[in-house]
Amino acid sequence: MRSNYWIGLHFVLCTLAMIWPGALIANRYEPTVLGLPFLFFWYILWMFLLFAGMLAAFIKLHGGKRDV
Repeated sequence: MRSNYWIGLHFVLCTLAMIWPGALIANRYEPTVLGLPFLFFWYILWMFLLFAGMLAAFIKLHGGKRDV
């Protein structure tokens, strides 16, 4: 039950980082990271963190086993 709390908190933080509060922090052209404006880098970073969270949640909740 406690792990579900952390999984939910992770998804809420990732969502907030990509919309209103987080986008205002990162909404600038300079600095560029890997040739991308900072806002684009910000979104890509949070998408990778969101994917890592979904992968961790899948492994935690289902033991990594797929029902195919």
